[in-house]
Amino acid sequence: MGSSAGGSVNSEPKFASFILTFDRPARLEQTIEAVLGQTVVPELLAVVDNGTDERTEKTVEKFADRRIIYVPTGRNLGSAGGVAFGMQWCYDRGYDWIHSIDDDDPPKTPDTIERLRSLIGRHDDGTLGAVAAVGSRWDWRSGELRRLSDDELSGDRVVDVVGGGQQLTVRREVIARLSTPNPDYFFGHYDPFYCLQIADAGFRIMIDGDLMREYRQLAGRMNLIVRHSVVPRHDYGAIWRRYYVSRNYIYAMRKVFGRPRLARRELGKAMTRCVTSWARGPRYAVRFNFLQARAVIDGYRGRLGRTVDPRAESMKSS
Repeated sequence: MGSSAGGSVNSEPKFASFILTFDRPARLEQTIEAVLGQTVVPELLAVVDNGTDERTEKTVEKFADRRIIYVPTGRNLGSAGGVAFGMQWCYDRGYDWIHSIDDDDPPKTPDTIERLRSLIGRHDDGTLGAVAAVGSRWDWRSGELRRLSDDELSGDRVVDVVGGGQQLTVRREVIARLSTPNPDYFFGHYDPFYCLQIADAGFRIMIDGDLMREYRQLAGRMNLIVRHSVVPRHDYGAIWRRYYVSRNYIYAMRKVFGRPRLARRELGKAMTRCVTSWARGPRYAVRFNFLQARAVIDGYRGRLGRTVDPRAESMKSS
């Protein structure tokens, strides 16, 4: 590394990135290359390994770059636990801003990190808690995300939430005050919930609207008309994802945000999904209904953690 771990020059904030990966060494290699190809490279790039594939560590070693550090978690912590682990690891090493990357969602422009750092520099007055490449509004009446219109995507914008894979970059003071995202969510909606807590603590979350416009253009999502289907869209092997989203939503609205009405609303949605899931066939519907019922029960009881094994569920589809 050009400077000591966490070192900085010109009194700029110390900036670290970490990639959360799970048994996808080929994708991980591409993502590392994308980060190293940025116009501004982070002082540290930690590869947080949530899996068990021995090729992951070998992939990191292949780069022979002292800025890249391999950090195994020891077990599958899920996306929530893995992000919490990576944030805490970088926080413990004194970094001021901590940038999270999914192994299958690398920065989509060659200057993403540079523009995130520039955004920090323009607004770093102590109340800026996080920045990202992409963000959304949050509607407390419906308890749902609200998409920024295409017309809003210019200049710097305050947003309410940032989702997974959207280059969330968090200030260390946020972690000092709130800790990391709740690792017990394991998977599903942990990132928007964390952002809502950041806002509740008095911090702002910002995006560079022009950068977000580029991300939306690259994804082919300009002029998008959002349609919500009542029929579940997950394939059989990914029903477990809906389980975690529903469970975590019900728990968070009741216990974290004090919004039991929104928890009841999710309960009603879960019942509707159970009925409409039969359109996908009886095999799908039986498993979907079982896991949705369990999500509601676990959410109300506060039973968090890795309660449904994604790999076991995926194997049932084969």
